[in-house]
Amino acid sequence: MSMNCTFCEKQIASGKGLISVKADGAISYYCTSKCERNAKIRMAKNVKWTALYRKRKSERLAKTNKK
Repeated sequence: MSMNCTFCEKQIASGKGLISVKADGAISYYCTSKCERNAKIRMAKNVKWTALYRKRKSERLAKTNKK
């Protein structure tokens, strides 16, 4: 069973990565400690190496090209 990183959305192989459980029961999966640290202080949509940033950037470019 593979999971996706909560921060960068990269696939994580089973037995790899980090799992973080908050006091309220929310579970977060991270592929590396880099993603875990960045998730605490940054928003994924503002970090250039995340899939969410690239997706939003392509959507913005598509909108500007239509006009």
